[in-house]
Amino acid sequence: MKLIADMMLGRLARWLRLYGYDTLYGIEEDDEILRTALEEGRMLLSRDEELVKRAKKLGIRAILIDSNSFEAQIDELKREGFEFAELFPANARCPKCNGLILPVSKDEVRNKVPESIYQKYDEFYICTNCGQIYWPGRQWEEMIRIDRKIRNKGKPNVG
Repeated sequence: MKLIADMMLGRLARWLRLYGYDTLYGIEEDDEILRTALEEGRMLLSRDEELVKRAKKLGIRAILIDSNSFEAQIDELKREGFEFAELFPANARCPKCNGLILPVSKDEVRNKVPESIYQKYDEFYICTNCGQIYWPGRQWEEMIRIDRKIRNKGKPNVG
């Protein structure tokens, strides 16, 4: 499923990319968003009711996101049938540019990451589009924590 998110959904767009959804984001003009959605067969996600109405008149599948809260936005998408696989770097897209992320050997990132990172980690990934290098560090651990919180929302606490 290919998506396009309006400028009010930046955090959601980055997370959708992390969940593996091909998600365009960063187009400011409504007409350009609609043109791109039509040309590329993308579903529109927007907080703008008028933009969603325009999209639907053009035959574009569109979802109005009501909430301002990221977690509530994820809940809205779940109600629309979206599935969220467990976060895993090899399944993700680059949160910065939407490119594919692939594993790379440690040797390939030598001199491309700080020496302390190179020494501490053995697992690295690179965006095939922008070249951003990722590793399972503190930031990734925080994303996993947020993901677990989202997944466990509404489930009874055990123990």
